[in-house]
Amino acid sequence: MRIFALETDIEKIKNRFVCEGEKVKHITHYHGASFFFASIREILVTLLLLITGVVAWFFNAPMGFTVIVLVLIWIFFVLFSGLKAYIDWCYDLVIVTTDKIILVDQTSIFKQKVNPIHIENIGSVTSLTQFWDIFSFGIVEINLKEGEGGGKIVLHYVPEARDVAAHITDAVTHYQRWEGRAPQRPREDVSAEA
Repeated sequence: MRIFALETDIEKIKNRFVCEGEKVKHITHYHGASFFFASIREILVTLLLLITGVVAWFFNAPMGFTVIVLVLIWIFFVLFSGLKAYIDWCYDLVIVTTDKIILVDQTSIFKQKVNPIHIENIGSVTSLTQFWDIFSFGIVEINLKEGEGGGKIVLHYVPEARDVAAHITDAVTHYQRWEGRAPQRPREDVSAEA
């Protein structure tokens, strides 16, 4: 289903960016902790508004007016940013194929950024732990080659970050060994022509 820029169907995203003959090796969403940590402020504001409502009720404030004001404040400060955090967590993807890494960043229903990084542009891949490796997520760093602008792409809250980094490294290694080279003739054919 598509709502403005929000694409909820992974297959449609794959069909747009995965070429014929290219194989998908791994697809991962981000860990739920990314949604939790992005929502801490909204949780605290909601609790503060609830406490304000209880205090207003305790002091016999006009509850109709109080509830309307508190709900409007909640919608303005919590609902939209909480919805943004949910969409960002639920619909962001990392797709590893035999030819590229596709990073889907769905910021809201109005903004989507898809960044396909071709395997030949990747210099190295690193996985790091988060929160003392207590949970099953971590950080994946993709270092781009200097000729491609260099830089580093850092992905936080990636489930099984070691496995994702291993899939990317495997794709890079496979490309460098086989598909990154021009086909060479066997030695005996070269000597036969001379």
